[in-house]
Amino acid sequence: MDFSDTIRDFLDYEHSVRAYSAHTLDAYFRDLWQFYLFCRDYYQRNDVRLQDVDKVSIRHFLGMLTEQGYAPRSAARKLAALKSFFRYALQQKFITKNPAYAIRSPKVPRTLPSVLSKEQTGKLFRLFEVKDFVTARDSAIIELFYDCGIRLSELLNLRLKDVQFRRMLISVIGKGDKQRILPLGESSRRALEKYLDYYENDFGKPSREDPLFISRQGKAISVRNVRLRVEKYLRQVSDGAKKNSPHVLRHSFATHMLDEGADLESVRMILGHESLSTTQIYTHVEMGRLKSTYARAHPRAGKQEDEH
Repeated sequence: MDFSDTIRDFLDYEHSVRAYSAHTLDAYFRDLWQFYLFCRDYYQRNDVRLQDVDKVSIRHFLGMLTEQGYAPRSAARKLAALKSFFRYALQQKFITKNPAYAIRSPKVPRTLPSVLSKEQTGKLFRLFEVKDFVTARDSAIIELFYDCGIRLSELLNLRLKDVQFRRMLISVIGKGDKQRILPLGESSRRALEKYLDYYENDFGKPSREDPLFISRQGKAISVRNVRLRVEKYLRQVSDGAKKNSPHVLRHSFATHMLDEGADLESVRMILGHESLSTTQIYTHVEMGRLKSTYARAHPRAGKQEDEH
């Protein structure tokens, strides 16, 4: 089967069957198309077939990425796309052997997520002086990010019907269109109720199907708007940290939950992680802070006394 046609079939499958987001599908397309163009040069012909690709050509592709200065994380992502693509092609019997199966991913240095300390978090919430629609909305958004650990995409998809005020629950749709029911904290409930009072006063009573968070123009709030608003507040408390995205609040939620004794499996379920290993990175954050505190506070930490 034609290489480029198979790429399109694969992306259709990922969209319709696995419900991947447009962002993920765009990334897959770019990575697979880059490999397809590489193969045309590598095999020196335009009609490259799937059956032509072998593990040697894939290794040469990874080598080219290194030569062109791609970071190991980017190369690993591109290889993951190729593995998924050729696994699909094998399942569809377009090929008889998966050339990417045994190729190891480049080693990616593990980076710990940026988190706020509990002191910084307290300072963040003390910033808010709710006095109009915008400050009420921003307060409710940041409360939800930290209180429930939800993703930006999940927050943007919330409808009024997804919030159960009496039962103190909130329903979110995560990756793969999977629903999670999460507990809603008292502070978030109060912030949402105050926000909805301003909403109703400025725009009229929303229907259950309306977006929960809207702009000053009365339209569904955009990704860019949320990012800018959250970053504005985080910069005031994060002591010059480079990362001040909404995801910092999700990381902070998970880390603080574990600090307070929550079990890893419960945190995994709240975050919507498929694998427990994804959630385990937060135990490294906790240990990193523990070591830092030890090194700073313990009189003998990292010191060696002269032996006599």
